[in-house]
Amino acid sequence: MPSNPELNQQLIRAIIKGDAAAVESLLAQGAESNTAGGVTAVGASNTALMWAATEGYLEIVEQLLAKGADVDTKNAGGYTALMFAAEGDRREIVSLLLDHGAAIGDRNSYEETVLMVLARHGQTDLVQRLAKLGAEVNTVNKIGNTGLYLAVERDQVYAVKALIDLGAEINTANIGGWTPLMMAAAQGNLEIISLLLEHGADFRSVNRWGATALSEARKSFRSAQASELLIRAGAIE
Repeated sequence: MPSNPELNQQLIRAIIKGDAAAVESLLAQGAESNTAGGVTAVGASNTALMWAATEGYLEIVEQLLAKGADVDTKNAGGYTALMFAAEGDRREIVSLLLDHGAAIGDRNSYEETVLMVLARHGQTDLVQRLAKLGAEVNTVNKIGNTGLYLAVERDQVYAVKALIDLGAEINTANIGGWTPLMMAAAQGNLEIISLLLEHGADFRSVNRWGATALSEARKSFRSAQASELLIRAGAIE
């Protein structure tokens, strides 16, 4: 069947509106599941699947996949449908795309992998699934943050535990010299501080501003408790 540009653009508009019935009808009429379109330069290279993943329309994602939509197409910015779904915290769509063999090694414009993005969102089971599929747990983004650091930064305790179990390095430092323990201390997250210390976090590390986990803990909203944990572990002024 020859390509029908008008049908294809109608499909993109129906997807953005979340109109699953219209999407089904347009696909049946011959609209292409791999068509792309949008109103901006980058958006114009977004495929139908990318739009559905971005907007979180699981039913439409299923419709497109059933019609052969390619899960690994990239837009002009290098994004895939999986990356859009991960950044939007669309866990069901992420899982479905993984079921269909989506590539897991791509990085976003901040050089973060899908695993790193999902660690930040606290999607522990998906982080574990990605690791089993071969995703690296110790990659870093543009400023040197790992998935573990991003999970700590967002107080995602279960994701932190999972990443440690998966072999995440505890004492990495970003370009500012911040370690996961410093971040946990700055946020006064007692459970994460304890967890990191139990697994060998170095409380002696100093960042570019001369701060340590203890000095950051003293400024946190749980100053006394956080400082006590670190002092008990051996931290000194």
